[in-house]
Amino acid sequence: MAGYSGTKEDYLKRLRRIEGQVRGIARMVDEDTYCIDVLTQISAVTKALQSVSIGLVEDHLGHCVVD
Repeated sequence: MAGYSGTKEDYLKRLRRIEGQVRGIARMVDEDTYCIDVLTQISAVTKALQSVSIGLVEDHLGHCVVD
């Protein structure tokens, strides 16, 4: 069993939200949105992915490594 199984739904919701943000960024590029605005959104997505990653590492350490 994966260490994140208890929070799997939370991770999936967050990843779906990030997926929507990425689609929004693609739309922004397609619509020639000002580059700083695109970069701001990319930064937000990057931070969101880092947050998910940190959570997964913490779950891994707390469950898989300890066991």
